[in-house]
Amino acid sequence: MDLVSVFIAFMYDSTMMQEDGAKNPQGGYVDLSDYGRGVAVWLARFLVNTPVRAWHVTIVHFCVMLVAAVLVSRQTLESYGAAALLLMIKNILDAVDGSLARLQDRPSRVGRFLDSNLDFVGNLVFFLSIPGIGFMTALTGFISLTFQGSVFNYYAVSYRTSRGGDTTSHVLEDATSPHPYDSPVVLNILYHMYRWLYGWQDFLVRKLDRMLADDGKLPSGRLMELFSMLGPGFQYLFIVLLLLLGIPQLIPDFFTYIFNVLMVCMLLIRADCSDQEHRID
Repeated sequence: MDLVSVFIAFMYDSTMMQEDGAKNPQGGYVDLSDYGRGVAVWLARFLVNTPVRAWHVTIVHFCVMLVAAVLVSRQTLESYGAAALLLMIKNILDAVDGSLARLQDRPSRVGRFLDSNLDFVGNLVFFLSIPGIGFMTALTGFISLTFQGSVFNYYAVSYRTSRGGDTTSHVLEDATSPHPYDSPVVLNILYHMYRWLYGWQDFLVRKLDRMLADDGKLPSGRLMELFSMLGPGFQYLFIVLLLLLGIPQLIPDFFTYIFNVLMVCMLLIRADCSDQEHRID
């Protein structure tokens, strides 16, 4: 087995993925966007008996994203390469916080909203830092990337909830939490911030899905694998590629045009293809 095969096998190691509390139970689908989970679980296991909590990791990967944005704004091949490396690190750390919360048996609704809100801000800053493009070009690319991620998240949350996986995220979010360690005040603040940033997206995705499949049935596992290409991890792969090629100016257009066409194609397939066994609640 060559080094590439070994690397892929480790990144998608199903045994490692199950050890983090089974975010996606076996028998579902391969999340192509979650290729960093094997490394993330390994890091989370290293941190599980330390004072480090999931929200600490969330803050760290937010800061990593900000540093990547600063590097991109410097407009050198070296800074683009460093930013690409940091994006890969950020993507892995973005999986560490959830895995760590499950391994420490401290799933958190506060952490759920903190993670999403900081991802929104971090991605926005990154797109606005791309040199040589206008504000509206950057904003359109950012909104496209964010909405694509919301489409995947809607189906991913629905799919794993129906199979008894992680329930920290909900299809219809609210400010409630079953965990006594979640501060109601902080949770309420983060939830309302989430509603401003993502609420309109969740509403549109749900309405769109009901138009495409009014029977409420979930997509098949094979279609879920296609939808996972809209997840952050897969999106970052193309951002990294364009950075390494020294053409970050194409990043917004890539998501505005190519990935939006890809998303539309997936949704059209969704209209004709659904799982006959499981339904969205």
